[in-house]
This record gives sequence, structure tokens and C-alpha cells, in this order.
Amino acid sequence: MRITDFEELIRQLPYEHQAFDVNHKNWKDVGQSEIINEIFRDQKSVSISRFELFHSTWDIKSFVIKLLMWGYPTKGRGNNIKNLLIPENFELLISKLSNAIQKKYLTNDEVKELMNGVEGLGLSTLTKILYFNRVIIEKYPALIFDQRVINSINSDTKFLDNDIERFKKLNYTNAIDHYLYYLSYVDYLSRSMNVLPDQIEMFLFMFGTTLKEPEGDGRDWGDLD
Repeated sequence: MRITDFEELIRQLPYEHQAFDVNHKNWKDVGQSEIINEIFRDQKSVSISRFELFHSTWDIKSFVIKLLMWGYPTKGRGNNIKNLLIPENFELLISKLSNAIQKKYLTNDEVKELMNGVEGLGLSTLTKILYFNRVIIEKYPALIFDQRVINSINSDTKFLDNDIERFKKLNYTNAIDHYLYYLSYVDYLSRSMNVLPDQIEMFLFMFGTTLKEPEGDGRDWGDLD
């Protein structure tokens, strides 16, 4: 089974429509409450889409909060979100991001440097931020590289596309060292299928760990005749 086998499906994926519902009650015990309350505006829940995030980057602080809500509607596991929203950590993050986003073009080493010193910031969150700000890494548009995408593209799973074996030892711990190659690989796939890199990333997120090659002739499904 190959990623390219699903070319027609990938081409139809409405990536900008991908949205998640966020309940206010899950975000009442963290920092940056003023921004959070402004986002909810007395509503019990809000729905945040990729399209909205692409058009919210003009206000970096509000954007980061919305992105965290979109990426981790229930605040995820552990204390990363809580730590990231502590005032001194949040201000450091905003300062570093503002400089990076203004440049628009980063090296992979600069991406690694962005993660240093900001408590609670991991590759999953950082790549989301860079992606929605349309930052270029070396010569490739930034893409989201989170645990589900990593699990999907790791060649120990199921896809047999050309050169995907380069991801054989990929895991979240060493993912930053594979990030640039991931971007170049998705760029290669997108060109070969005439689809958007965003659509491939969404396919990997949604379907990459839930597909299985059909086996047998179907006769073991019971006596249907």
C-alpha cells in the first residue's frame, strides 16, 4: 500500500475546513485568561478551523492561543500547555516567534534553536505555528509534524512509497532531525500526485494509522450465499 494509491482521495481533502470544537471549561485553569476569554466571548465552546488560523496570524498572541486550542482542544497530556502559558514562558515564546516569523525563511538549525529555552514548546506545536505563518524552511513550506503524522510516515507501519524507508527509525524524540527531509519528501509526493502538501499532511493525520491493505478474497466474512 502506498500513499500515492490514494491520490484521488488526497486531492479532495478540504484541509482549510478541518476544525475542532473547544470547550471553555477546559481552558479556565491556565494562564493568559484575558485572551482566552476574548476568544470565547461568553460562549461555552468555539469551533476553530485551519482557515481561521491562517487568517489570525496578524495578532500573534491571540493566534498562538487559538492554535493551541485547535491542536489540543482538551489541553493535551501533561503540563506542556499550562507551562507554555505561564507569563514569562509565553512572553519568551512570542518574542522568539515574532523574530522568526518576520524573517519568513529559516534554516533547519534555526528551527531547532526556536525550541530551546521555552518550557512546554515541542516540535508538534512549533511546526503548527510555522505552518500557519507560511514560513519557509530552507526552500520548503513548513508543515505540521506531530505524533500522528510521525506514526503514519514511519516505514515500519504500512506505506511502501519510494524512499519512505528513510523514515524507518523515525520517532518523536528524533523527529527534528528528520523534519527537513519530511518537508522535501512531502513536496516530492505532492508534485508527483499534483496535490497540495497540506492535503498530504492531512491525509497522514486522518488516515495514516487507520488503513490496512485488504487481505483474502472476502469469503471469511460468513456464509453470504
